[in-house]
Amino acid sequence: MKLLPDGTVFHDRAAQKIRRQEQGCEYAAAQLTALGAPRLRPGSDPALWLREALTAVGARNLRHRGAHRYVFRLGRTRREREEIELGLPAL
Repeated sequence: MKLLPDGTVFHDRAAQKIRRQEQGCEYAAAQLTALGAPRLRPGSDPALWLREALTAVGARNLRHRGAHRYVFRLGRTRREREEIELGLPAL
């Protein structure tokens, strides 16, 4: 994912649509041209244009840390596992 200067996120899927010229690529390209990137010219390499457009608008890499977290109780027996409290302490 890329963070655009206006605070919006440019997702990897949108970038892939531009690279492969899939349905919806015009919308993704319009996002970048609205921020000052040059227009994608017919016959040019979309992957090269995307790289240059992201640099031109000043997009930054944004790491997605994932949506799920799992917690497992540790212990050799069921009784040991049940004695372990999960969660944050009450304030």
